[in-house]
Amino acid sequence: MPSVGLSNSVIYLNLNIMRKSLRQSVISSQASASKSRQSIPRTSTLGPRKLSRKVSYAVVKSHHQAGDVDEDNRLAEVEQGLHLEGDITILSQIEGTQEILCLSYTETFDYLGIGLADGTVRLINRKTGEFEGTLRDEEINQNPGTTTSIKHRPVQGALPVTQTLTATCRCLYTIRENRQTLGLAYHPTLPKFVTVGDDTKLCVYDEETKALERILQASNSPDVMNGHRSRVFAACFNPRSSHEIISGGWDDTIQFWDIREPHASRFISGVHICGDSIDISQDGKEILTCSWSKQDPIKLWDYGTGKLIDTLEPDPWESLLYTGKFVGSSFASCGGCDANLFRIIDLTSKKTLSAIKKLPGGVYDIDVGPPHSKFQKKSVRRPPPPRIAFCSGKTVFEVESNI
Repeated sequence: MPSVGLSNSVIYLNLNIMRKSLRQSVISSQASASKSRQSIPRTSTLGPRKLSRKVSYAVVKSHHQAGDVDEDNRLAEVEQGLHLEGDITILSQIEGTQEILCLSYTETFDYLGIGLADGTVRLINRKTGEFEGTLRDEEINQNPGTTTSIKHRPVQGALPVTQTLTATCRCLYTIRENRQTLGLAYHPTLPKFVTVGDDTKLCVYDEETKALERILQASNSPDVMNGHRSRVFAACFNPRSSHEIISGGWDDTIQFWDIREPHASRFISGVHICGDSIDISQDGKEILTCSWSKQDPIKLWDYGTGKLIDTLEPDPWESLLYTGKFVGSSFASCGGCDANLFRIIDLTSKKTLSAIKKLPGGVYDIDVGPPHSKFQKKSVRRPPPPRIAFCSGKTVFEVESNI
């Protein structure tokens, strides 16, 4: 069962397309149709691409498999003004008619969900590149609001998948919040998720009952920094803990929470977060922060002590970062604006592995997809990073990078 948030709410929708399994995603959106982040001048939209063709839903689509990018395609990318650095391939590109602010793979990587500025969510079949569903109900029509986050519920063996009919793309459940809901995160193994917004609070929900379990917030003491003092844009569960969360926002702090306690236990200062740009490594030991800052925006922190481990090499264009994620244990990816940039970083060398510059708009969201097409489980070599999807302006890109 999928979920969606609209007009200060979190809404559960059936996202499955021609499937007999019930999957779930969460989408949050704010009431205002404008993005609640710093206003950045937009670049011009992409021009036509050689391999593009018109499809339904008023988009122009280009889709091809890994390894099929020849010199003609490279020339088309140059004509668009894209600047590719390193061995990176654009596998597919879908261009729409309005700005795309968030996206998410389904757990099986069969589909990509994209969130639009008017609150609509569309589903893309990755194998065909076709749109196979539009999620928009009467509440969205009456109270349009920007879709700010989409998350797919992790389906674990302990959480059996129930059978359902072909998807209807109807709303299944709505949680209304009296605020602008700006982001959310699922626990990777437990039926819990957390939402964040403009009221400085973190709301922790039981995913099965949809009940609000706990509100995490700062105390009333002005002399103690034990919670946020401004908008919160990102939160992340520690994958090695059942009750620990970190969060970040406009108050330049990363707060550490134990959901059994109402206030934060400690914090890191000097990190300005404006999107889904904090992450915790799979072993639960390191934190990645990608800040909206010209100076040293990408940093690694020790989770246990909160001390800085390393400052990663910034891009030469000093992009202001909206999003960032660990990509396995060896890489990280990030994206931002001014300049409009997507980047993959090798965590061993601490340098850029590949990048795409001069994109049609700011990169607001990234999601990590299936393994690289050349990935071999029995290989002794370090595997290349998996496929990654990101949104820029009115366009969704799916890329693959070689080591």
